[in-house]
Amino acid sequence: MAGKGNSDPRENAYLAARVDDALKMLKTDGMSPALEFMQLVGVPRTVALRVLCSPDHQRRRDRRRAAR
Repeated sequence: MAGKGNSDPRENAYLAARVDDALKMLKTDGMSPALEFMQLVGVPRTVALRVLCSPDHQRRRDRRRAAR
C-alpha cells in the first residue's frame, strides 16, 4: 500500500473524471461554465482556476494508465 507522500493528486476517481469533464466543457462552452461546474462538484476554486487557466497544469494523458 502506498503512503500519503506517493499518492496521485487525482486519486479520487470521481473528481478526476469531473475535472476531465470540465476541461471538455472549457473547449466547447468557455471558462465560466467550466469553472462553475468544477465548483459545483467540489473542486476548490483555486485548484479549478489553476487547471482551467494554465494549460501546463492539464494532463495530456492519464498517468494512472502509463507504464512504469
